[in-house]
Amino acid sequence: MVGRWGKLLLMVATVVLAAASCSTKEDLETAERAVEKFHQAYNAQQFDAIYGKTTDELKKNATSQDFVAMLETVQRKLGKMTETKRTNWTVNFSAGGTTVKLVYETSFEQGKGTETFTYRVSGKKALLMGYDITSKNLLPR
Repeated sequence: MVGRWGKLLLMVATVVLAAASCSTKEDLETAERAVEKFHQAYNAQQFDAIYGKTTDELKKNATSQDFVAMLETVQRKLGKMTETKRTNWTVNFSAGGTTVKLVYETSFEQGKGTETFTYRVSGKKALLMGYDITSKNLLPR
């Protein structure tokens, strides 16, 4: 038999889970829109603009010059992005904020690759925390 406190705890847990579910969907959609903007800027060679929408943590680990050089290399070897499909995602909530990780299988003009985006999401704003791409076309020849 569930007492009065047990019912109250169950009700609170239900409300918290429902709120987290809504937040997860919204955070995922916000990060997906950020990936679309990333790809648009990438295709337009607006690499500085991409760097401008990164977290302080990323900026501590990569200078603008290094980040831009990396994206220039990717575009030189793979070309522009032509098609992409999300294959996996995770949303993590912590005291530091919400982190969304998205994995895409992406086709480029000159090859394919797996892109992993990590975003810090706050409200309707997503800042890039990390970007990784793997492709056999990026290997030295």
